[in-house]
Amino acid sequence: MPYSHTKIVGPAGRYGARYGMGIRRKITIIESKQRSRHRCPSCRSLTRLERLAFGIWHCPKCGFTFAGGAWVPQTVMGKTVMPKELREVEIEKAKWRETAK
Repeated sequence: MPYSHTKIVGPAGRYGARYGMGIRRKITIIESKQRSRHRCPSCRSLTRLERLAFGIWHCPKCGFTFAGGAWVPQTVMGKTVMPKELREVEIEKAKWRETAK
């Protein structure tokens, strides 16, 4: 078992004894969330989304590429303001602009 040291520390095992335990714990939490299964906003399937770059995510099942959070596909703020709500806000703004003219 050459890689048994990663059973306890998880993804942070690659750092060995460097950088301190507190930072390695934070890295373990962030990377386990990042690599877990998330729901695609397009096809709604629960898959492991690929992180292409900082905040760019790709669904391997439907091929949908979208912008999200840096470490997770959907941030807390993104969950509170859903696309339906954004459309409703835009409709209200358009109505307000029409009445202001």
